Amino acid sequence: MSFPGAPPELSLGAAFATVHRDPTWWAKCLLYGGLALSGVGLPLAAGFVLESYDNSRRGFPTPLPPWSDPTTRWLAGLFAVLIDFAFFVLPLLVGLLLLMCASIGLLLGGSDTGPAVVWAIVGLYLAFAAAMFACSASPAGRLRFVEEGRPELALSAGTLRWALGPTMRGSFLRARLASLPAYLPALLLGAVVAAAGGAAFPGQALAAAALLWLTLSAVVYAHLVVAQLYVAAEREGRRRGLGM
Repeated sequence: MSFPGAPPELSLGAAFATVHRDPTWWAKCLLYGGLALSGVGLPLAAGFVLESYDNSRRGFPTPLPPWSDPTTRWLAGLFAVLIDFAFFVLPLLVGLLLLMCASIGLLLGGSDTGPAVVWAIVGLYLAFAAAMFACSASPAGRLRFVEEGRPELALSAGTLRWALGPTMRGSFLRARLASLPAYLPALLLGAVVAAAGGAAFPGQALAAAALLWLTLSAVVYAHLVVAQLYVAAEREGRRRGLGM
């Protein structure tokens, strides 16, 4: 597996610098954040990020992908959304369902230790969610998809084996840990959205919509940074596996 271009550095600062080298990065994030806000435009935003993965792997991380055929980008983004759903959202939903069933059963049982056990189960669920995030299955699935162009392979158990295998897991874990600060703007904006939703003031709906737009734009930005980190991690892992 060859990667053209200069090797990207697996660091958050280098990832930020790569994204910011495109002088229109902020406008593109706002555009795709607005499209994601519409719901039906979410695959377009995901397709934009997916194309950034592909361009970076080919050695052309900047400028960020320009506007292109929306149909092709929407279809590619739909597969990216499916990858995220299969490897992150679906396991969390299943775990949440089990958590709710177990909690209801314990609370209805009337045991004095029921609430304590429920909190323990909640802690286990949060640990499971953190593990799913840390295992990097979603970014790994996106990398496999842009490499091979076959969604069935990206959605297979082979993606998990690749992400957690001895060759890649160390690099992917470093990329995941490095990516955490990139999500802070989206988390802070999301907290503001939640606070605005719980307060009543003139123009509340408009303010909440604007804040949600900014939040989704920040998520797009975070995913662009994550793309740079994981492309660098893939290159590092593959070179280590080849003994280079």
